[in-house]
Amino acid sequence: MAEKARLAYGAMDRGIQSPRDIEYKAFAKVTRGLKLAAESGKFQVSERAKALHENRQLWTILATDLAGNGNKLQPTLRADLLSLAAFAIKQSSLAIRDPSLLAGLIEVNTNIMRGLGAQK
Repeated sequence: MAEKARLAYGAMDRGIQSPRDIEYKAFAKVTRGLKLAAESGKFQVSERAKALHENRQLWTILATDLAGNGNKLQPTLRADLLSLAAFAIKQSSLAIRDPSLLAGLIEVNTNIMRGLGAQK
């Protein structure tokens, strides 16, 4: 996932970063966009659409990595994260019309960030 995240979101720092650092920063960037979209109100559809598109992209990259043969996470954790990815992708699509769903997406991403931060 780390290499795909780096390609999708660009190198945020030029220093040496762990895969967890890269994933954390990708989630932080996307979550910040979701928060800004939530704060801008329900009538700012273009901002919300952009933030939700970036969230779908991130979760799609994550799901692709999780489904790959080279992923070394435990099968149970992989399955749980794949289910979460499917949920996040679907909710991101639904949130275009229903901005109240942004709060749940922000919470999911924030919890992922907590997990990534705790494992450093």
